[in-house]
Amino acid sequence: MRCLLVIPALNEEPTIARVIEAAKGHIPDILVVDDGSEDGTAAAATHANVVVTRHDVNKGKGEALKTAFAYAREHDYDWVFTIDGDAQHDPQDLKGFFPLLDRYDLLLGNRMDDAQRIPFIRRLANRLSSAIVSVLCGRRIHDSQTGFRAYKMEMIRAISLRAHRYELESEILIKASRKGFRIGHCRIQTIYAGERSRFRNFGDSMTFLAMAVRSVFWW
Repeated sequence: MRCLLVIPALNEEPTIARVIEAAKGHIPDILVVDDGSEDGTAAAATHANVVVTRHDVNKGKGEALKTAFAYAREHDYDWVFTIDGDAQHDPQDLKGFFPLLDRYDLLLGNRMDDAQRIPFIRRLANRLSSAIVSVLCGRRIHDSQTGFRAYKMEMIRAISLRAHRYELESEILIKASRKGFRIGHCRIQTIYAGERSRFRNFGDSMTFLAMAVRSVFWW
């Protein structure tokens, strides 16, 4: 079983090397997708001795994930793990995913068992979006906004991906659920230290809602 760890990154120069080094002991094959950073993110990741691919301009997290999935297909990986580059995820939590891989096709890192540590507005937004996604999936999704995930490539190959930004992660959830793929949760730590979210509150919320409306017609 070949596993690839993907780190989509946008202006993460201060933290990206630390995340890479902490993750290497769990998954040695690491791909950083620099989505048009304006700082030294790509250089820092290259210096950490991992594969780096770069978008010349910012295209959105969804496009960064599509680039990663294309790379995984080309190099015959069985699983793609994703983790954010801003150190809001602890790579040590990767070890909790591995015992579950034979039971699921998509694993979501779940922070909501320790939700009080999440800032109130983000927690409220997550609860609301998770409720919407749960209805659209026809099953309970605890943390629909988590970027800490494991995707079975067999599943990724079976669904079409159209979204461009953060809503792509919800698109995958909905389409995977409707095709009968197995979705599970793995408890992860909740880490917040005042970082600025890349999520554009109004713009990305409207894009998510538009995707949710369109998904009613996906079968």
